[in-house]
Amino acid sequence: MTFVLWVCRSMHIFGVTVWLGGLMFQSAVALPVTQFEGAEAQMAMRKISRRFVDFIWMSVWTICITGVLMMLLSPRFVWFQYPDQWSVLLGVKQVIFVLMMLYAFGHARMLRLMETGSGEAGELFRHRANQFRKISIALGILAVLLGAAMNLS
Repeated sequence: MTFVLWVCRSMHIFGVTVWLGGLMFQSAVALPVTQFEGAEAQMAMRKISRRFVDFIWMSVWTICITGVLMMLLSPRFVWFQYPDQWSVLLGVKQVIFVLMMLYAFGHARMLRLMETGSGEAGELFRHRANQFRKISIALGILAVLLGAAMNLS
């Protein structure tokens, strides 16, 4: 059982790293560079973002499955009861994960709509996609901090 927990925890961390690391790279490195490089670079960034959506879904499913397995294999887990700090942190982390998934859906949708929208509509979709990316990053960092707090409690 220890090996299964070790594998689940490793895959969970890997999924979080791919998801958050990719979003942070896009926001902190790729987008600022492409903003000043013209339409061709912005088109390449859109293609990169669309391609990264597949990695987001791979990460979401990895995080979801490994998180559920770790939760169910933990002796501290009790269904819908929050008797201690660990359980409360787990409940909050689950809510944040659901919110992250909703924003991932929104981000993917905005990227699709950016292709069809032009002018003012395209700019609105681009702005929304950037907002969803930033909110996902903030929620992801919060989830990582909650996970660290769960290990300490």
